[in-house]
Amino acid sequence: MSKQENVAGTAGQTAENASISEIWREVRSRLRREYGAALFSAEMARLRVRTTADGRVEVVAPNAFSRAWVEDHAGARLQALWTSLDPRQRSLTVISEDDVALRPAADPALPAEDRAEAPAPNRAGRRPAERFTFDTFMVGPSNEVACAAARSVVNGSPSPFNPAFFYGDYGAGKTHLLNAIAHSVELGSSRRKALYLTAEEFLQGFVSAMRARDTMAFKDSVRKVDVLLIDDVHFIAGKPKTEDEFLHTVASLVADGRQVVLASHCPPSELPVIDQRLASLLRGGFACELARPDLDLRRKILDCKIAQARGHYPELEVTECIRDFLAARITSGARDMEGVLNNVIARTALLDRPVTMEVVEAALRELSIPGERRITVDDIQKVVAARYGVKVADIQSKRRTKTVVRPRHVAMYLAKTLTTRSLPDIGRRFGGRDHSTVIHAVNKVIALIDAGDPLKEEIDALTRDIRG
Repeated sequence: MSKQENVAGTAGQTAENASISEIWREVRSRLRREYGAALFSAEMARLRVRTTADGRVEVVAPNAFSRAWVEDHAGARLQALWTSLDPRQRSLTVISEDDVALRPAADPALPAEDRAEAPAPNRAGRRPAERFTFDTFMVGPSNEVACAAARSVVNGSPSPFNPAFFYGDYGAGKTHLLNAIAHSVELGSSRRKALYLTAEEFLQGFVSAMRARDTMAFKDSVRKVDVLLIDDVHFIAGKPKTEDEFLHTVASLVADGRQVVLASHCPPSELPVIDQRLASLLRGGFACELARPDLDLRRKILDCKIAQARGHYPELEVTECIRDFLAARITSGARDMEGVLNNVIARTALLDRPVTMEVVEAALRELSIPGERRITVDDIQKVVAARYGVKVADIQSKRRTKTVVRPRHVAMYLAKTLTTRSLPDIGRRFGGRDHSTVIHAVNKVIALIDAGDPLKEEIDALTRDIRG
């Protein structure tokens, strides 16, 4: 290589790095404007960008908790901003410092604030999310069949569920389940290879391979694994060329006795598939729905997510009353629950402040989390009075007989967990009582539940009646 060529090459590489830095600075600036200074400082300020030796762009989060937040709440916007500014329109991958392996970045000339190490790759190319495991997948009536089927897929012996197709509303746990399968396969003793992809990644990989006129490399990457998992397959439906490649990929793996696991928001019969061969193949496998979690399962999910968050924020304390309130209020899925929790953490743990009901209510308002129909204290008093055979006036009165005190305590507990009313407001609606009386009633009910009193079943039944 001539001196002039070497100088030109170095200049081009430096220009490339400068471009990466300039794009990243603009992306950060726009994220700050869109998400606000407080949330940006709490969750995004420590993100950094790097290019890998093969030219990919990666965003590095300081830890797994931060990576999960970015993926769930800013991943799509981050990718959209980068694509709009990057002339090469490269895709981004979000990783954490915990994923970093000893592999150099593309060029040490990249500015220090933009350099990071690359993650150790999954043996098949994509690392399953480590927070999404079977240990953290909470099981209840809405998903126990799906979980049992998913665990059977992990076993080394041929599974009768092939392809296995999981479907359900957003937030029902499909992504978690697919990652749990991939994680278990990768850690298993059979040394099988798993590959988890979103439908978008499958589509982008196939399109890129066609443009590069090297589709064989793409086919090898997805057909030589033991377990292929593809999320959001409804995005593939309706795209003829991609459907054709997807059909041959799934058919090839199934014919070879390799496992295919798919997920979508609708069952196979409702996918807008053009190729009827693909439609028949998908309908011929095993389809299982993940329904929205009920109250008990939402509480288990919330407890799990709080425990995970405390690994990063040891001082985080969330009272039983607030946990009950959040589990009852957030009915739209685990992601919304995690979004509220992250918002609460930004308002409390990051500022060394306690988690209060006022903070939680502010987070719910800010994020506009959808919930069930508005429940009032009057609704609760009427249902509780009817269940216990007393009058609403008795619950609101000063009477202290046992036949009145228990329903009064239950009604106050439900008012605190099912509505957004403050403690003083609830007290006023129970005959002008002080907020400390409400706290006493709530604590009394919690103590009985923790002691194994049948009151828990009564409260569950009352909750269903109030919502119904």
